Amino acid sequence: MEVKLSEVIDALYFTNDEIEYYYNPTNGKIFMSNIGDYENLNEDELDELFEKSIMLPTRYDINEYEMMKDFVETIEDIRLQNQLYISLNCSGAFRRFKDTCINFDIINDWYKFSGEKYKEIAINWCKENNIKFE
Repeated sequence: MEVKLSEVIDALYFTNDEIEYYYNPTNGKIFMSNIGDYENLNEDELDELFEKSIMLPTRYDINEYEMMKDFVETIEDIRLQNQLYISLNCSGAFRRFKDTCINFDIINDWYKFSGEKYKEIAINWCKENNIKFE
């Protein structure tokens, strides 16, 4: 069974504190941990579904904050690099970081960089779990 890499990446983007994603190797599908979506399954079927499934990386595995710091390291303009570091040092760092990227017209660079990182995480997850991907 193969998984579509784009589906793994999409799931990684939507992973948060409340929702995690799993891969079911039996049917090749990715699904959310939201139990409400599986009310038609009894408790044993639900347990079996989660036992045979493989959890995708969590929000903590992805660590977008480290990803942002890695991006800042790629910036050659010291003034801009300093502004980005400042944006990461207080509460609301994610919003301020993206606002700074917008203000300095590098938001597309950030999206390209983070997209590559998400793809790398997805590929590594597939390889670690011996899952073929397309």
